[in-house]
Amino acid sequence: MRKLILVSNMTLDGAIAGPAGELDWMTTDHQLNIEFTEQLRAEVDTMVAGRKAYHQLNEAFSTQRNHPDSPPELVDFATWMVETPKIVFSRTLTGLLSPKDRLATADIPAEMKAVKETEGKGLVLFGGVETVQQFVRHGVVDEYWLKVYPVALGNGQPLFTDLLQRTGLELTDSKAYDSGILTLRYVPA
Repeated sequence: MRKLILVSNMTLDGAIAGPAGELDWMTTDHQLNIEFTEQLRAEVDTMVAGRKAYHQLNEAFSTQRNHPDSPPELVDFATWMVETPKIVFSRTLTGLLSPKDRLATADIPAEMKAVKETEGKGLVLFGGVETVQQFVRHGVVDEYWLKVYPVALGNGQPLFTDLLQRTGLELTDSKAYDSGILTLRYVPA
């Protein structure tokens, strides 16, 4: 059975975005990016996203892979991000950017149950705040890959909110980087 990995950037106080969706608190750690992207590419072959994230990811990574100043490893990862098949959850999207992509037609629990039973490597969930919160709320995330940044916002949009039930997590891996960023991996306990 395939697993769904949620990848999220997070502040020390649990926000995945600022109050207005801002992400200006994130910093770059070159070593982390290399290690993280290699591990991600080794484990997944399909992305899951909401409509907004689907378009934002495509725009950002299309720009990065075509920018003359992008380093080769970024061009390689950006190409993977653009070309990897995607499952898009949206009630309003009418057109997809690639024939490899598909629109999710069922609700989150039903769709993910069906997708997890298909052949393939893992799936990675990138999403806007609302999409990620819905997946977490429905309990369909099999692994949490969190990058925790050394900043607290005091207010912001949390990863875990309005849960249907308490969610215990078991730490399976962690690493600290010189930048102060921590990577944490959890599975539901």
